[in-house]
Amino acid sequence: TCNACVEACPVSINPLSIILDMRRYLVMEQSAAPMELNNMMTNIENNGAPWPYNQMDRLNWTKE
Repeated sequence: TCNACVEACPVSINPLSIILDMRRYLVMEQSAAPMELNNMMTNIENNGAPWPYNQMDRLNWTKE
């Protein structure tokens, strides 16, 4: 994402935008990301945070 491809493009399109859109599609629609990131994104979707704990259990460690 250094923008060099946009600066050097001979047909004045924005290849960076296309690349980012393709990457976004692969990650969000096809889950084509490293497993650790897929797990984190699933946790965010389900729990609202990157950790595998629901909101009710998130502060249980403070009781110890």
